[in-house]
Amino acid sequence: MLYNKRHIYLRSPLRISFAGGGTDIEAFYGSGETGHVVSSTIDLYNYVSIKDMFDSNVRVHHAEIETQSITSRIRHPYAQTALEHYGIFKGAEVILTSDVMTTGSGLGASSAMMSSLILGCSNLRDKKIRNKTEHSELTYKLEADAGTIGGKQDQYATVFGGFNSITFKKEKVIVRKVKISENNLKAIEDRMFLVFTNMARENKIIQTNLETNSVSAEKSVYFKKLRELSYELLSLLESGNFRVNDVGKLLNESWKLKKSSNGHATNIFIDQLYETLRKKGVIGGKVLGAGGGGFLLAFAGDPGLREKIKYELYPNFIALDVKFSQKGTEVLWKNF
Repeated sequence: MLYNKRHIYLRSPLRISFAGGGTDIEAFYGSGETGHVVSSTIDLYNYVSIKDMFDSNVRVHHAEIETQSITSRIRHPYAQTALEHYGIFKGAEVILTSDVMTTGSGLGASSAMMSSLILGCSNLRDKKIRNKTEHSELTYKLEADAGTIGGKQDQYATVFGGFNSITFKKEKVIVRKVKISENNLKAIEDRMFLVFTNMARENKIIQTNLETNSVSAEKSVYFKKLRELSYELLSLLESGNFRVNDVGKLLNESWKLKKSSNGHATNIFIDQLYETLRKKGVIGGKVLGAGGGGFLLAFAGDPGLREKIKYELYPNFIALDVKFSQKGTEVLWKNF
């Protein structure tokens, strides 16, 4: 390609999965079962900048800076896979940054990154993506091509954005907005916070175990219970008789089921942290993503208690307030 100085800057939101995680694995819903999750994007983001290079090199900035003569020599699997998919083999510069770590957070950061890479590359090369479903499915496919194992909820969450009920069937995925009032959303926001477990998880081992368990006669019962719990949470969120602390109680039940469905979801250090939080007044919570590390979602009994717990955790654990975000993957700026 001739140097035309095109430059695009994008962001994709990270997400919190409240209930149903694991039922979005293809091994589960592809066997005739229905998967279902309730999740929301939050105000933490991955950012991607892509621009044409003045020379023919390919440069990717991440934890290190790679400069190669051709895309196939780039070691960052997501950047390499997305660029090659859109035929960008030379003359491109990619910068990848995030509000948290880009892998192992449990917040869907990998899918957020790939989603932005896809939208950026498609814009640069004038290859229009027809709709959000196509965008989500392509994100899932290219992540698999890059060597990632996992379910399908993160891709749909980051592309669509917002607080969603997502249903997974063999033939299609259905996304609809959760019908919840602004006051009830604010009540949840005021009580929830994230705690970093001080461990980044090893995704492939946990996800491989999840896939095996999802079709196991002994373990699949827990996946079905996780699905039932996700529908129970959805009913609570959309109820006219909403009781905010019931969200925390359901998170606690979800965490118990998650540990039963996959022994790799937790360890002695995570269990100790969770019990400490419970003693301090946390009603419920769960380790996000596949588990094994990353961030833990905690739900306090009241907003004042949340602030007290956060200060008591410091400096041993980093605790973050988060807010819900409504937008999915988006272009922040481009010069063409």
